[in-house]
Amino acid sequence: MATLIGIVAVLIGAFGVFIYFQSIVRVMLLNRREPDIIERCVRSLAVKIVHALAGGRHDYEDVQRAQAWILPIFIFLLVTSWFLLVQTSFSLVLWGLHVEEGWPRAFSSSGSALSTLGYLTPSTLLGEYLAVYEAAIGLAIVILIFTFVPGYQAAIQARERKVGWLFARTGRHPNCVTLLEALKKAGPVDDPAVWEDWENWFRGIHETHSLSPMLAYVPSVYRGTSWVGASAAVLDTASVILSTLDSKQTDAVRVCRETGVTAIRLIATELDENRPGQFHTYQSDNPKLIAGFDALYDKLVEIGLPVREDKEQCRNALVALRSEYEKSIHHIAASTLMPVEVPWVVAHANTAAMKGTS
Repeated sequence: MATLIGIVAVLIGAFGVFIYFQSIVRVMLLNRREPDIIERCVRSLAVKIVHALAGGRHDYEDVQRAQAWILPIFIFLLVTSWFLLVQTSFSLVLWGLHVEEGWPRAFSSSGSALSTLGYLTPSTLLGEYLAVYEAAIGLAIVILIFTFVPGYQAAIQARERKVGWLFARTGRHPNCVTLLEALKKAGPVDDPAVWEDWENWFRGIHETHSLSPMLAYVPSVYRGTSWVGASAAVLDTASVILSTLDSKQTDAVRVCRETGVTAIRLIATELDENRPGQFHTYQSDNPKLIAGFDALYDKLVEIGLPVREDKEQCRNALVALRSEYEKSIHHIAASTLMPVEVPWVVAHANTAAMKGTS
């Protein structure tokens, strides 16, 4: 019986080491998204902690202060989880092979090797070999962390460059009108160079935020801003150009919008295990939507942009385009505590909000 228990302990320990290697490869080394149970559980716990810290805070700048802790908490919990998994797994192997007598001593010996402190090395040759391999795993964790964290920071910095660019031109409440006004001052609102830049930005968050969903929760470095609000404003603006404006140069706008919709949907799917958003669905005959679109249409005319004559057709086309990403935007916003106003990113028929004021 003792031999059978020892064999079972060794097999469980070996399986635990396998789970560790699988997890660390999926999280740090693969260039495609592979769901990992350890990363998912740790991310969920980190999100719950930050949501608790942010509870009761109504000003978004105060919420951002709590959000800023989510990446350090996530990394600390993830490293701790990996460390404990490896330590426990090797403890089971040492105990099952009778390299160390008693579970407390096996656990301590495993920690000695994993931490590379070497204060308790097994006296047998097999135990020494196991200690060497476990110490190598401990060193690998440290090395990977030194390369892992800068990669996260680089992805956030790349995202924030365009977020800062947009909020600097639209004010604290970006929407399709304020962005169109800013674009019109700089040149044609359908300038391919501008929309190709935003296409590249969406490709960037597609590659980073879907591969590492924790990045979606990391707040902007600029106070009161968010990448979710920037995404919504850009997608709304592209949808308005395609549905409402009489524009001849729309290829770059269309590709940017399609890239953005794909990215936002994929990121929303990766956040699905967290708190679901309260999605808003707008029908083309919704009175509030009609009033909001009428105000939007009149504002576009006031700005001097060429609008199509059939207002109802424009509204229906815009509703159809917006329905492709609206729920995903709201889901991400609710999960990350980053506010987004509706519809068209502004309050219904609130013309003051359309001017970027509140």
